Amino acid sequence: MTSTDVAEREVIELVLPRYRDEGYEVYVHPSPSLLPAFMKSYRPDAIAIKSGKKVAIKVIRGGEREPMAPGAGHSLFSGQNEWELQLVYAPPLGSSVELGVASRDDIEAAIRDVENLQSTGQWMPAILMAYATFEAIGRALLPDQFRRPQSPVRLIEVLASEGLVTPDEAQLVRQVISVRNAVAHGGFVPVDSTLVARFTDLLSTLADLLPGVKRNI
Repeated sequence: MTSTDVAEREVIELVLPRYRDEGYEVYVHPSPSLLPAFMKSYRPDAIAIKSGKKVAIKVIRGGEREPMAPGAGHSLFSGQNEWELQLVYAPPLGSSVELGVASRDDIEAAIRDVENLQSTGQWMPAILMAYATFEAIGRALLPDQFRRPQSPVRLIEVLASEGLVTPDEAQLVRQVISVRNAVAHGGFVPVDSTLVARFTDLLSTLADLLPGVKRNI
């Protein structure tokens, strides 16, 4: 399996929980027997199926083009009553950009910004800001491991392996990432206020660990 295959699977695994929660059956790299005749020339990375509605999911990595002419994927699905196409854009592989480490003051200010967004009911901006803050906290806690932009899956796995998040907290973060990805890419899905509030509590807990003391789990 190539690094591209691994990265695409990571992105897919973060998107699919939302569909499962909505009652879809999901299939990663579906076999041709699961695809309708009109999709013979288009191979999605995953599909989500439930009664009356079916979604083809395609991962497009930054810097890459769709494997078909621009817009051809959506044109293929036009006029299909049951099927729709969901493109998921992922960051490019091998980023050489090193990111600075945010100070504790900056992180605490970001958490206050998230809380202010919650207090005015701005749940979509709140979840976007909250995840950015989570990544900043991860980089502040483990600067040598997170110098460059990280995939969400690796961020969670490393924090968990270092004893900084519990399995339940890791699952919470996965739920947040699924919603955050949908919102960031124009999905405009409903954002659960309780989910954002729980995630904000986790941000505050992790911020208390700076500059990197392990939690006793």
